[in-house]
Amino acid sequence: MGHRALLAYRRDDAEDSAVEESSSTKGSVDEPTPAADSTADARYDLHRSHWGGADFALLDRLSADAPFAAESAFAVDPEPIATDCSLADIVRNYLDFLHHEAFYRVGPDYATTAFHVCWFGLEIDSEEVAESETVGHGALVEADPAEADYFRGWFRGTKAVVGDAVDRGCFAPGEATDYLAERMALWDDDREVLLPE
Repeated sequence: MGHRALLAYRRDDAEDSAVEESSSTKGSVDEPTPAADSTADARYDLHRSHWGGADFALLDRLSADAPFAAESAFAVDPEPIATDCSLADIVRNYLDFLHHEAFYRVGPDYATTAFHVCWFGLEIDSEEVAESETVGHGALVEADPAEADYFRGWFRGTKAVVGDAVDRGCFAPGEATDYLAERMALWDDDREVLLPE
């Protein structure tokens, strides 16, 4: 089955400038900009790795000499699945929160940030929820590999409690999703959290 990961490679400044100029003629775009990006209109090319989600293995393997970690078992497909995307667009329209185990944001200097992929689907945790969206239905939480098991356990426990609350009538499924988003946003002041807009 693999440990699937998506990777967003930041486009270089020249490409960013061209995108900024073209977007300025079309009017403003109302998309949130993550705090870690210094350019308001950062653009990314999106790639996938079949095994890259395993223990955040790609976190220290990408460099100018090995941009796709081709010599490792966690190699990234050099053929992009999408180009010139905003981070908000990737989180909303490309990231499958059920099937992707990790997400990476890769800077132009190959500085890499890893994220937990947290799916908000409750069908396993609630008898009242039959089916949930998988794309655009979850949160990305910046990962600290040393605390990865703790975080995963915390998230599984939180979903179990929320699913039980839905079954007891305390939450409607939509309210449960909002609550999970709030819990993710409050997880840790030092970690970046990305939610679909």
